[in-house]
Amino acid sequence: MNRVFFFTFLMLLLPVMSLGQKNIRFWEKGPLIWSDFSMVNQSIGSEHSYLEFGLDVIDRQQDVSGVSIPVRTAVAYVDKEKSWVDSSFRTPAQLRYNQVMFNIVELHRRRLQVVVDTGGNVNMDYYMRLLTYEADSFCHSCNYGNDTAEVLWWEREIRRQMDSVTPLMVEKHYQANLIEGYRPSGCFGMAMGLGTKFFTGPIHNYFAPSGGFYFDLFGGSWRHNFDFGFYIGGGRCKPDSIVTTNPDNMLYATDRITTLDFHLDYGISVIDNMRLTVTPFVGFGLQGVYYNSQEEVSGGPSEGCWRAGVDVQYDFSQANYATRKTITFFGLAAHGKVYVCFDRFRSIEGAPRGLTLNFQLGFSMRGRDMKILRTQK
Repeated sequence: MNRVFFFTFLMLLLPVMSLGQKNIRFWEKGPLIWSDFSMVNQSIGSEHSYLEFGLDVIDRQQDVSGVSIPVRTAVAYVDKEKSWVDSSFRTPAQLRYNQVMFNIVELHRRRLQVVVDTGGNVNMDYYMRLLTYEADSFCHSCNYGNDTAEVLWWEREIRRQMDSVTPLMVEKHYQANLIEGYRPSGCFGMAMGLGTKFFTGPIHNYFAPSGGFYFDLFGGSWRHNFDFGFYIGGGRCKPDSIVTTNPDNMLYATDRITTLDFHLDYGISVIDNMRLTVTPFVGFGLQGVYYNSQEEVSGGPSEGCWRAGVDVQYDFSQANYATRKTITFFGLAAHGKVYVCFDRFRSIEGAPRGLTLNFQLGFSMRGRDMKILRTQK
């Protein structure tokens, strides 16, 4: 079926008044459903469904601050009476293919609305040719929806372009509300920010909370993540605290402490989508305390400690680069981490074993690969 011929024929013969008929279905009414295809037909080769769509400009009245003013509005619509589907292929993949087709029409409607808003010359023949060419390219590149990976690539690309087109006229842009067909396949990046350490258990009586800075490098494949980094912070001993009876190795209330941690963590993301990543993790590191007493005795991060916690990242700024198989995101994310360490500061004679409760908050810069899923051939 030659889509170019039928589309051009429809646009030349369908009068504007027909837009009010009940067989017309507008894009902003939400995602397509199979009841929008009134006809049942047999497949024509690889084509299992057909969407008869249109693009036009109509004159209407819009209420602005209680005043009705005439406006010209571009509309994207489907002729339900002429749209058909093979009843054997009423599948989610076929419906998604038609929704992407309809999104292409909406993209060209938004571009046309920009021209209308700015008072430009509206040459419908020109815009119909552009729309027809892109719709025809989409049909053939994805083999009428049978290549679902190609459909998903088009869906992402068209929706990205739709978001970048903003007509001057105040209007509501609806979303297609389709399930994203992408799976995280890898990530890499760095995170930094501020942190704090609370000493709990028996060592709570000796050290006040520490505040400092952290830096992490991370990477992984699919939901598996590795994190290497350090935390350095400063604090004080608590008043009247004496950790050891050894006169050559004492801590006093006037002593300043510096905590220094190195770690390697492994985590599995339980939530991992386009924006949010939540990753419980376990790890092992070296933790210790540098301090200065009246005798100038110091210790260091020589004690191994196990750690466990949760890492959270939320992307608030993204740039993406798409290929036919993957989409790579680069951007900034808010980063937070909560974890506990099982510590014993052996370099401080007489110091008991205890836990530290750690909080970190900052930002990360990361890149992510999202693999396009092929659900059906």
